[in-house]
Amino acid sequence: MKRLSICLAALAACVVLSAPVQAAEEQDNHISKLVRGWTNVATFWLEIPKQMYVVSMQRDAGAGVLFGPFKGLGFGIARLGAGLYEGLLFVLPKYEAIMDPPVVWPFEEAGTLASK
Repeated sequence: MKRLSICLAALAACVVLSAPVQAAEEQDNHISKLVRGWTNVATFWLEIPKQMYVVSMQRDAGAGVLFGPFKGLGFGIARLGAGLYEGLLFVLPKYEAIMDPPVVWPFEEAGTLASK
């Protein structure tokens, strides 16, 4: 029960952090890059269930269960790397997001890199 409450608290913290990231799309600066980077570091693992869902919607549920975790692992590693780059090197002048979408949870953007 204690682990569940810790996981729920971490998930709630990630959702709370999403507001600055969404506002950061309008104003790209050092702070938005820092927040976006560390949000991606904290939530990279969500690529696995996201890609399972996306593959299930594009093909069928069996493909989502079989191929989705592998696709999600690949995208998760890429998101972790991009998050570390943006989070640690936020003072560098390139402000736009490396990943598209900039954070993991916009599921409705089915035409983006993260869902292909």
